[in-house]
Formats: sequence, C-alpha cells, structure tokens
Amino acid sequence: MTANGNSGIFAFSEEKLSPSIYVYSFPELQLKNELKGGAQLDYTSLALSHGGPYLGSCSSLPDHIITVWNWENAEPLCSQPQAGQDVVSLAFNPMNWLQLCSLGTASLTVWNIAKSDTLHVFAQAKLHQSTRARLTPSAICWTATSKLYVGCAEGFLLLVDPESHSVSVLSNPTSTSPLNGYCINVYKHIKHQSVVHLQIKGSQINIAQTWKLERPVTTVMYSPDYKTLLFSSNTVTCLACCPVAHYAAVGTTTGKVLFIDLNQEQRPRLVHEVLLYHSAVDHLV
Repeated sequence: MTANGNSGIFAFSEEKLSPSIYVYSFPELQLKNELKGGAQLDYTSLALSHGGPYLGSCSSLPDHIITVWNWENAEPLCSQPQAGQDVVSLAFNPMNWLQLCSLGTASLTVWNIAKSDTLHVFAQAKLHQSTRARLTPSAICWTATSKLYVGCAEGFLLLVDPESHSVSVLSNPTSTSPLNGYCINVYKHIKHQSVVHLQIKGSQINIAQTWKLERPVTTVMYSPDYKTLLFSSNTVTCLACCPVAHYAAVGTTTGKVLFIDLNQEQRPRLVHEVLLYHSAVDHLV
C-alpha cells in the first residue's frame, strides 16, 4: 500500500495470482483506476509520486519488474525486468518525479526516467557507499535538495548525492526516519530502547533530546505542529496522526482502526473504532 496526502490518493495491491493495483481517492473512497499486468504473483513495494499521476511498483518472483505507471489512464510508462530482486522500498524524488529510488537489502539504486514525448525509458545509476565496511541500507528519505538520507542496519546514517555519486557518513546511530532536517533514531538494547531526537544541518548533527523507553518501538510519528512525538510498540501494528485535529488513528492486529482523542495528552480517549478486514492493519497514512 502507498498514499500521497497532498493529492488525496492511495493505492494498494491484491494478494492473488496476477494481482491488480487499485488506485482510490480519499476521503471520497472513489476508485480512480485498476492497474493490471505488472506482476504474476505479488508486489513487494508501491510508491506514488508527489507531482503528477505516477505510481511505481516492484513485482516479486519470477520477473522482479520495476514499473512506472500513469495511473490516470492505467498505462505502464516504462519497466525494467529483473531489477527488483531484493527491493523492499520505492520512493519518488518529491522535487522530480523522473527520479525513483529503489532500496534493496544490499544496494541502493536511483533510476532516472528519460522522457521524450510519450516515450519513457529507465536509466540506472547504482550508488555505492565509500566506506570500507559493507553496509546494509534499511531506510531512505529524499531531501528538499534531491539528496538521500540512508539509514543502515549497522547503525550508520548516510547522505547520498545521486548526481555526484558521493556518500557522506553523518552519524552512527541505529534505524532512522528523517523529517525536515530532523531525525528520530532508535537505539536497540537488550532491556530497553533509547530514542534520540537529532537536528541535522549539513554534515553536523546535534542531539536535541533523549528518552529511554521500557518497551520496543516499532513506529515513531510527529504531531502536525512538530511539537509532540508519538511512539507505538509491537502491540500496535501502525499509527497515523491527523494533520488538522488532535487525534491519532491506530491499527491493530485484529483488523480494526481505533481513533484516539489526544486533546488531553495524559488521558488519551478512544472515540471511534471500525473493523476494516479480518487481518492485521499494516499501514495507515
């Protein structure tokens, strides 16, 4: 599943042979289109562009195809077979939809989409880190200057420039989720977890605040005003904040979405719940 809050569009794929991708508008929940023929068995990742009606998809075996679609007319613009063997995440450059980053378990690739009239072609620019030790990328985030923050399983935070192919090591924390120059890092320990709020300016990183938590953290989310942080543990499958009101939506393993009133921070209050499906809710936006 993937979503774009700016355009009010979300998309998800089926779990069956020859699955389709369904594109819906929100909050109308109106079906915009059905995309067919991009996978034989399953999709491993989907991504919506920030500008224009474009969607990226990556299929599983046997073909491992990365495809960019125009979802308005259900047309595949370009595709690259056997390019997504280990891809776990796709992300369009928010400043330029003609750049798509694919994150693999052992590689990071930026695809430049060459466009001439109605013809679109993939051009690959695989990026290698410049440190001696081999690193395992685990999270990606585009910056406003078309660079990439890359979090690594070994605890490093990298800044990658796709144009110059340069890689800078910014810090040595564990699993990252950068937002607007700020980064929430979760240090994994045996008995507890330390959450560190970092401020990034160029290659300089300052520790703004540190918390120690008793339970493992699976999701970290800023409030819309960036003044409050919400944490969820592995007993909650996913979490999302409302951009216009003080409430959060919480997904559960039983398929329900719980809506929590957060006007009183010390006393969260359940105000509504809805059963979506008979399996766990994995993603909310």
